[in-house]
Amino acid sequence: PHQSLDRSRIPLMAASDVAGGAAVAISMAQRCVVFTGAGASADSGIGTFRGEGGAWSGITGAIALAWGGTPLGWRWTPSLVWSRFVTDFYGPIAAAAPHDGLIALAELQKKQFGPNRMRFITMNVDGLHQAAGSQEVYEVHGSVRRFRCMTCRAEAQPAMPLDASDQPRCAVPGCGGRVRPDVTLFTESLPGDQWRRAEEAVRSLRAGDVMLVVGTSSVVYPAASLPEIAKQQGATIIEFNLEMPTPLSKLTNIAVPGPAAATLREVVDRALKSSARAARRALGS
Repeated sequence: PHQSLDRSRIPLMAASDVAGGAAVAISMAQRCVVFTGAGASADSGIGTFRGEGGAWSGITGAIALAWGGTPLGWRWTPSLVWSRFVTDFYGPIAAAAPHDGLIALAELQKKQFGPNRMRFITMNVDGLHQAAGSQEVYEVHGSVRRFRCMTCRAEAQPAMPLDASDQPRCAVPGCGGRVRPDVTLFTESLPGDQWRRAEEAVRSLRAGDVMLVVGTSSVVYPAASLPEIAKQQGATIIEFNLEMPTPLSKLTNIAVPGPAAATLREVVDRALKSSARAARRALGS
């Protein structure tokens, strides 16, 4: 059985041993929501966007974002943007495998919480949470592993591997529109079903529950509002990030700096050990 969490102890534990404090908070929680951004996938070889050297940093990055990251470029120069998408964006994602930290999170869901009490919300479009074995993953910015028609919006299943020089066409009779990845471009609305599930997951949190925020600077709204909602619900916010502090840090109870592959694995292993010890004590009492 889970013990009630004395939230007043968290800052003391965090000051002396942030990984230990995070592990204790997780082991004593009833529910867990994991909220991930680009930094959560960096250790799998997928670059971040806004960090130093990111794809959208500097003048060149801003131009690339304005053209390929919005409907403008897809509408006016679809073949060019498709080619860059396949080569620069989809290619590294297709070649990536989930790192040890993502696998650790899947283990935490399976061994401690189950999919009903631990859910994932990701701003990433790479599908690495599912590849690691996680369930109940809400992709609020879509996925590059799904495709749709730019004209009729029907789901599309292009031949694999993707050809950078040949943008697929819609197979719906009488359509023939160009196919694009089913991701949320800037100025587009988030997928409603995914957003509703994400918001419901966060609003289910209570005092003593945890939100793990991994690899995001939390500046992209409305998704970035989710940690704020979790805080209002009384959840403990545990931040994992290579670059600290972030705009989110003012909400954070425990900040765990470092690469996600190492920090998530350490914290999850310690949380599972703590839960196992608590279970043995309960059986012996």
